[in-house]
Amino acid sequence: MLFRFFGLLFLWSTIIFTVLQKNDIIWVISAFCSIFLMHFICKWLRLGGLSQLGLQVNKDWLRYLLFGCLIGVVYQIFRFSVMYSTGTIRIQNLSVDTNAFIVSTFILLISTAYIGFAEEIVFRGYIVSVLPYTSKLVVVISAVLFTLGHLIDGNFDFSRMCYLFFAGLFFAICYFVTRSLWFVAGIHWFWDFSWFYLGADGGTSSSKIVNVAINNDMLPYYVWIDAVMVLGLLLLVLFLTRKSFLLQKS
Repeated sequence: MLFRFFGLLFLWSTIIFTVLQKNDIIWVISAFCSIFLMHFICKWLRLGGLSQLGLQVNKDWLRYLLFGCLIGVVYQIFRFSVMYSTGTIRIQNLSVDTNAFIVSTFILLISTAYIGFAEEIVFRGYIVSVLPYTSKLVVVISAVLFTLGHLIDGNFDFSRMCYLFFAGLFFAICYFVTRSLWFVAGIHWFWDFSWFYLGADGGTSSSKIVNVAINNDMLPYYVWIDAVMVLGLLLLVLFLTRKSFLLQKS
C-alpha cells in the first residue's frame, strides 16, 4: 500500500509538472511521458495498465466518450445560462480571432484532453483500484484527494473546496457506475473545454467565443453558485443511479 501511495503522489506530480510548462514542445513531450508513466506504474503495481482501469478499447468505448463529452458541453452551457441570467457574469463582446481560431481551438482541445484524461486516470481509475474499501468510502476518499490536489495553487476558499469536492463525488460516482474512464474523462474534457470556450469567466483563453466579466456585486456569490450547481448535478446522478450505486451493499 505504501508503494501505491507514493505512486499516487508521483503521478500527480507529473500532471503538475506538465501543466506548468510554458514551452509547447516540452509540454507535449511531458504530457506523453506522463500518460506513459501512468500506464507503466499501473503495470508495475499489478493494476493491469490503463485498459484495466477503464480505458479498454471495446465496442462501447466511443459511445461512452461521446456521451461524456456531450454531458460536459450541456452542463457548461446550462451553467453559462444561469450565470448570465442571474447577472453573475456579463457579456462584453464576441471574441473570435479568425486568423488564430482554428489553431487555438486545436491547442485547447489537446490541453484540456490531457487534463481530463490524466486527472481521471489518477483520481478515479488509480485510486479506486488501489483502495480496498467499500465503494461509498472510496468515492469520498477520491473526492477528498481530488480537492486537495487542486489546492496547490494556494486558493483555500471554502466555497471553491466545496465545488471541487462535489465535482469529485460526481466524477467518482459516474466512474463507479460505468467503470469507464472514457465516460468520465469525456465529461471532464469537455467540461473544461467548454468553460474556456464560453469566456473562461473573464480568464485567459485564446479560443473563447465571448468575452465575459464577473459582476463585482455578485463576486461573493460566484463560486457558491458553481458549488450549488454541481451539488444539484451530483444529486441528480445519485437519484438516477440509486439502484446501481446507493443501494449496493459493497
